[in-house]
Amino acid sequence: MLYAIRGYMHEIVSNLISKNCEGLWWDFKQKFHDELYDFLHDIICLANVIHDGERYLIFGISDELDVVGLDSENKSYTQADILDFLRQQPFAENNAPNINLKFIKYQDKDIAILTIENERVKPYFLTKEIKSRGKVLRAGTIYSRVRDTNTPKDSCANPRDIKAMWAERFGLDLPASKRFSFILEDTDNWNYNGINVAFYALDPDFTIEIGDTEFEGGQYWWQNSLIEKPIKYNYILKFKNTIMHEVPVVHFQNENLCIPFPGIEFVTHPEKRDGLNASFYCDLFYFTKGTLQYSLFLHLRKIESETPSFSSPITSQIKPPIIELPFYIVNDDQELKDLEMRFLEAYKEFAQNQDEIVKDSIYQGKINDRWQLERVFSEWAFEILSKSI
Repeated sequence: MLYAIRGYMHEIVSNLISKNCEGLWWDFKQKFHDELYDFLHDIICLANVIHDGERYLIFGISDELDVVGLDSENKSYTQADILDFLRQQPFAENNAPNINLKFIKYQDKDIAILTIENERVKPYFLTKEIKSRGKVLRAGTIYSRVRDTNTPKDSCANPRDIKAMWAERFGLDLPASKRFSFILEDTDNWNYNGINVAFYALDPDFTIEIGDTEFEGGQYWWQNSLIEKPIKYNYILKFKNTIMHEVPVVHFQNENLCIPFPGIEFVTHPEKRDGLNASFYCDLFYFTKGTLQYSLFLHLRKIESETPSFSSPITSQIKPPIIELPFYIVNDDQELKDLEMRFLEAYKEFAQNQDEIVKDSIYQGKINDRWQLERVFSEWAFEILSKSI
């Protein structure tokens, strides 16, 4: 996995250098900033640009776009240094950009790539001014970039870009079908009638209807081998009475546990010709952040509790839990692919030690059907993989 990440970062650097310039969402630096104050300004400017993708600060590249590498005598930072620094800054709503720092070899030189995640929570700005050596990052001022140039510290981003940032933050730049992902998370403004209908108070054209029960149980282990079988129905999301989405939901009624139907990756199974000769279905259940299903997951958790839990294993928030669902929450498709690889390796280890693991499980070695075996594997794999995250 580490090799794949380095290869991916190597490709990003090559593509950006080949453009023969700096740009709206990438910048080159010969070395790390001497002043964290200047580093902060660069991060805010890049984080606020209107670009549908990640942003990059690449260190070890000269102004002439030569790969000079990082000098060990110059100041350097770790990811922990940068994260700690950002957490200490007075960002509005404590909303600091999410970053990731990687060091790689490129053309036999050491370089660093700071990735700034693209999140629809712009604009990033400070609530208190920060001074350093006579310069000021001003409170309430929104900084960004125009082409390859940062907003000066004594200036402000242009009104058009600021308008676009706020529109993006509230989903106003999206069609109605995609806006649901944003407004679902704003649970304070959803009004339920206590039965099966809700409307969004800030825009009542957005409504939710809870469909009728379609069936109980199902074909997966967690629908059959737990203390109760969940029912399945749909959350019907409408705009001006037109159906935008129908999202399947599963509900353990006695457990007071209701979540969207998870995504599934069929990693291996008895019919799959992959040489593993699996004796049961090795299925990975997950939610991906940024999807409609995950937004509905947040919505359902928030309306149940004033202190909702979004972690896994997923349990009831209303009563002492009996059921624990070992479903994974991933950030993106790449993280899911990495998880699949680790999940498959866990399956191979389980297959080699199956009798011993089953003996130590809740069933104490007495397995009556494949659902019970799949449960033992899923819970065991979740515990093993969670320790390595």
